[in-house]
Amino acid sequence: MKEKELKIDDIAHLTGLSVEEVRHLVREYDDLFSYRMIGKAKLFPQKAVKIIQNLKELSGKGLAPDEVRTEVRAGKVSQAPAGGAEETVEPMPPGVQLPPEIVVEFRMMQDAIAHQHRQIARLTGDLAQERAATQDEVASLLQVIDRLTERLNKQEQKLGVIADWVEYFDARVDTMDEALNRRLSARIRAALKE
Repeated sequence: MKEKELKIDDIAHLTGLSVEEVRHLVREYDDLFSYRMIGKAKLFPQKAVKIIQNLKELSGKGLAPDEVRTEVRAGKVSQAPAGGAEETVEPMPPGVQLPPEIVVEFRMMQDAIAHQHRQIARLTGDLAQERAATQDEVASLLQVIDRLTERLNKQEQKLGVIADWVEYFDARVDTMDEALNRRLSARIRAALKE
């Protein structure tokens, strides 16, 4: 027969402690408990009642939390199955059974691994989408760079042509200045001689 699992409220009722006291002990000494999660609710094996009673008793003696843990573990309270009830996780070879806390921890590990696999798959999908978006953005930026390079080359060609024309006109102006200066000089000399 399968052992009845208890919620924190049930443990509080069975130990005579308040729900808050039980929650505090479970939070502080979480490593001493085996439980499984159903949504946000923790379900504990019946041996949790004995662990809570021992924790309350040892905490009342003024022991430090580490000393309380040592005492509880030394008494093997967290490892002794309550009522001798055992259950199996999956079909195993005949005659092989696991203690309930191992079954619960195994289920929790399976749930955690499945959750991690889902997160990895989601993150891998997100990463693939980001990679595709980044590649599209890079391709778009390369096209913009190519267009800008082409425009720059055209502008440089136009500037080259303009520079050639400026040099040409400068040379023509210089030639015209020389000719004009010679004519003016000749007329001024002629006017002065008269």
